[in-house]
Amino acid sequence: MSQESSQIKSSPQVESSKTYQPTPEQLERWKRIDELESSCATGFLSQEEQDKNVEKFFATDYIDSQLERLRTHRKKLIEKFKWTEDYEELLLFEKQKQNAK
Repeated sequence: MSQESSQIKSSPQVESSKTYQPTPEQLERWKRIDELESSCATGFLSQEEQDKNVEKFFATDYIDSQLERLRTHRKKLIEKFKWTEDYEELLLFEKQKQNAK
């Protein structure tokens, strides 16, 4: 049993697994993640990035999507308001019935 464990420890497969070497693609991806995280923490944007964000803000697709969100929200509010008015009418009706007794 001890011979088997000593053979496993000295096998080349176990030795190579201890020294993992990332691929160049992984290193590049990690570098990009580090760059994004550092800029996210500081919050500073280059002038080019700021201009791109402003263009995105005024882009037709962005405005259309915001209009759609606004209209959906307005529709939900109107439905909720209508339900509230109906409920108020029901309560007033019930109150009148009680006062009539």
